[in-house]
Amino acid sequence: MNRIRVLVFGATGSGKTSLCNVLTGRTRPTDSDARGVTSRSHSYAPFEAQGQRIELIDTVGLHESTEGTVPADKAILELVELLEKARDGFSLLIHVTRATRITKEHEDDYAFFVKKMTQGRIPVILAVAGCENEHPMGAWVERNRSAFASYRYRELIPCCFASGGPLESHYVPLREQSREALIASVVRNALLEPEKIYGGETGSSFTDALARIWNEFVEIAGLPEKYRKNVNESAYELMKRMGVPKTLRDAAVAHIPDLLQELGNKLPVPFLGRILKFVAGKALGAGK
Repeated sequence: MNRIRVLVFGATGSGKTSLCNVLTGRTRPTDSDARGVTSRSHSYAPFEAQGQRIELIDTVGLHESTEGTVPADKAILELVELLEKARDGFSLLIHVTRATRITKEHEDDYAFFVKKMTQGRIPVILAVAGCENEHPMGAWVERNRSAFASYRYRELIPCCFASGGPLESHYVPLREQSREALIASVVRNALLEPEKIYGGETGSSFTDALARIWNEFVEIAGLPEKYRKNVNESAYELMKRMGVPKTLRDAAVAHIPDLLQELGNKLPVPFLGRILKFVAGKALGAGK
């Protein structure tokens, strides 16, 4: 049985978690149900469909730091954790958007995940949520197909993830139709084997991958300028500029992530201990 690893990304509130719930048949609530926001990336337990073993990785929205739902330090931690989950590579990307106009957030997400993070090496499909009021459900996609011509989407899939309320009987068959269409598209477009973005024979390390996307993430997430990595600046120097004590920087270079977390937790910076644990564990302090 083939393993298909799928990275799901999209703007805040676009329906990423709802898509994952529909595909897996399980219900994982967002961290803020009122706003439909997921503030942590999440790997779902694999499920089987069409003879394939499919694993979904749901990502936090890149703009959630600017919208106040994710603190800056936690947003950085999310980026590092996301790269950690990318260790085994991905077979397919699913970009989730809503049936509205193309926004800057949509463009930013596509540029970050498709062009920067995975460097165009992994196929991507577009899932368009909010199509339940169209007749037929694919009408919006057909009317706006030309607007997506410049993107490298293999397919555009109209979807309904809505549930509950007086229209639930209307939503049920549309959700099932969406699930069938998405699974068929996943199986049709996924790579035969997950493509790694670092490690193995890629010639790229975790450090290389993080350096490639770091500044773009800082800009998209609206993080303070101090988080931006300067040209030719090592991670050790970046930590120094951010005010991380020398003992912690040296510990990072020495690859002692547990010690870093213990010491970092004593500093008045949210999540610094956990951030430095990841940083040290992946040799981000190289270049002392």
